[in-house]
Amino acid sequence: MKIPEKKRYAGKYDPALKITIAREYLTTDQGYGTLAKKYNIAEGTLPSFIRWYEQRYPNSSTEQQQPDATATLSDDQHQDLQQAQLKIEALELLIENAGKELGVDLVKKFGTKQSKP
Repeated sequence: MKIPEKKRYAGKYDPALKITIAREYLTTDQGYGTLAKKYNIAEGTLPSFIRWYEQRYPNSSTEQQQPDATATLSDDQHQDLQQAQLKIEALELLIENAGKELGVDLVKKFGTKQSKP
């Protein structure tokens, strides 16, 4: 996975990078130091990524995982599952941001009926 570069204005990192780091921190036993070296980011920045993620995704799947469901998976399958979940979160964020920029709601809301012309 390519590590996104820091944006030019101070203090702003790509949300996909924040999600990736926060989910990796929350789902593995890696600490701030290990992740800081891996992603080439200051160790003091990582707690803010975790807070940012937890504020925006309070009911994230990392907190709701049941140990029985993942206990039967091999390490490779578990890692593949984590990568897939990261991709889903990143794509959802991408769709949300694209909708804001375009001024159009891109996510279908189930239960609403389309008006017929």
